[in-house]
Amino acid sequence: MLCDSVEQRLFGQALETGERIAPADGPVTWTTHADLAEAAAIILADEARFDGPTPPLNAPNALDLGDIADILTELTGRTIRRVVADDSEWTATSIAHGVPADQATMLLGMFQAARRGEFATTGGELENLLQRPATPLRSVLEAAINQR
Repeated sequence: MLCDSVEQRLFGQALETGERIAPADGPVTWTTHADLAEAAAIILADEARFDGPTPPLNAPNALDLGDIADILTELTGRTIRRVVADDSEWTATSIAHGVPADQATMLLGMFQAARRGEFATTGGELENLLQRPATPLRSVLEAAINQR
């Protein structure tokens, strides 16, 4: 899963403050929209490719926000620390900064789901379809930093 706004969703204020503050999370198989769109086109062009449900189209590895902070540290040369916030404090702070309550609650639910391992399934089917490696999150982060 990879959000449209890489900077907002993954960086937060980390590049300015040196801290990536968020609730406890878990590993996520971050996958680009472009890779998923290409895979969808391949599947649509060969409808007989799968008999039944399409298998999960995931990246071959899963990273948590601590891993992302480490990558940001390497890419920027600045120390980026992963700071775990209490769920209720993070939600309240988000709301105080203008995030609608329903959206803050939904976002917290995503962190909780990641903690439970619900986004951690890795696999090779995406790369098999693409006939190339999936775009690594590191490349996405590097491009986003270079666009700043």
